[in-house]
Amino acid sequence: MKRKFFNYILLLSAFAGSTGCQKDFGDLNISPNGPSSPSTRYLFGNAVVNIPGIQAASGNLYVQFASEFEYNEESRYFNKIYTYDPIYAGPLMDLQTVIDLNTDPETKETKVVVENGTNPNQLGPARILKAFLMLHITDRWGDIPYSESLKGVENVKPKFDKQRDVYNDLLKELKEASAQITAGLPNDPLFDGNAAAWKAWGNSLRAIVALRMADTEDAAIAKTAFNEAVTAGLISSNAGNAIFKYLTNSNFENPWYTNYIRQGRRDYGVSETVMNFLVSRNDPRLPIFASKASNTGTYVGIPYGKNDSYTTSDFSLFAPSIYAQNAPLQITTYAQICFTMAEAALRGWIPGGDAEVAAWYDKGVRASMDQWASVSRSPVVTITETDKLTYLALPQNALPAVNALSFNEKLDRIQSQKWINFYMNNGFEAWAEWRRTGYPVLQPAADPLSADGQIPRRQCYPTTEKDLNGDNYKAVVTAQGPDELATRMWWDK
Repeated sequence: MKRKFFNYILLLSAFAGSTGCQKDFGDLNISPNGPSSPSTRYLFGNAVVNIPGIQAASGNLYVQFASEFEYNEESRYFNKIYTYDPIYAGPLMDLQTVIDLNTDPETKETKVVVENGTNPNQLGPARILKAFLMLHITDRWGDIPYSESLKGVENVKPKFDKQRDVYNDLLKELKEASAQITAGLPNDPLFDGNAAAWKAWGNSLRAIVALRMADTEDAAIAKTAFNEAVTAGLISSNAGNAIFKYLTNSNFENPWYTNYIRQGRRDYGVSETVMNFLVSRNDPRLPIFASKASNTGTYVGIPYGKNDSYTTSDFSLFAPSIYAQNAPLQITTYAQICFTMAEAALRGWIPGGDAEVAAWYDKGVRASMDQWASVSRSPVVTITETDKLTYLALPQNALPAVNALSFNEKLDRIQSQKWINFYMNNGFEAWAEWRRTGYPVLQPAADPLSADGQIPRRQCYPTTEKDLNGDNYKAVVTAQGPDELATRMWWDK
């Protein structure tokens, strides 16, 4: 095991020397300074702290939460190649080391391991967080290094597993991981040692994974897994939301604060797509999401994907709930689970028919409004019961138990509310849901720079794969399709 950890340090050093700077400031990874004797307490905590590093700007741009004021190449799909190297070399390697230390007979009873909890109670959260990160990677790139990854220098040229195999293994991992947790951990920045919250998050991720498989050849397997996750217990209120808590210090501050305030940059603002959605629905979340344009005192969205530059004072910037120094990152929320349940009812995966669809949709809208009101600041926004009832009564927002809407029209209502709930917190998840369902309906960039001019279906592999893992790179391109933005992945066929 000591040799394994030494290999881990060597691999971190290699990646640290090979990765470069990107415009997506959210991709920056907090590199661990590996201790000579690995402590699972340190490794797990560092992996959690690295969660925000996966929330890069590209996801928020693809689903048109944000628009760029001047440098608009990314929202016009110019960038193709994105790297996952820091995710593998940082948090995933930390988590794999925690797993190895807790399963290797030579290390599982040592002081640096047992001081952070029993082996099962460390393995459960580590496996859940590893699955979460692997889900993120496969949903961006498709087929990925999985079963042969994280082996250190023992295997620096891992094969690419098919996304179908990755998804099915994630179902297994999340099921087993949630089941083995019985107590919380002392060094848990995500859930503060709440074992029940970890179990609910793991089960919720399993339900999300399963529903994403709904239109694949494994739909029957997915339906069974979904119902098993529901029975095991999902996130059941906003109190159980998976939230990364930023702090009011420069080491752990919200990256939008760094961009907006510390660096004084205004690269991004609220898109016209989001603004039109909120205004047309009289949405009480509007002042939580957007600030008024300083020149006019009105809400004005920035046109999306046009070959133009815009003056920041003429358009709406993000509201402080997005860019405040300690504004939290909302990862998986009760509202998301409610909309997931609504779609499951719509598909007949759970009983209740249209009445169940309507009930979960109603719960989701209410949960989202409560969730966002709770993080509002400057101004603090209160969304009352009357506000919610008024919103849900509008024809464009309503999804009653008795209706004449088609399947796709109902799915559009559900997915549109799920989409807006992800606003500026989980753009990649919103992108995955849009690709899977086609909702909400989004128009491509007006002046695209990509070959097909359409919203990307995936991102291209980092150049390190072609340069350092060439044979496996060629094999995955042959199996999955061209390494291009337009290539659809398994669940998006």
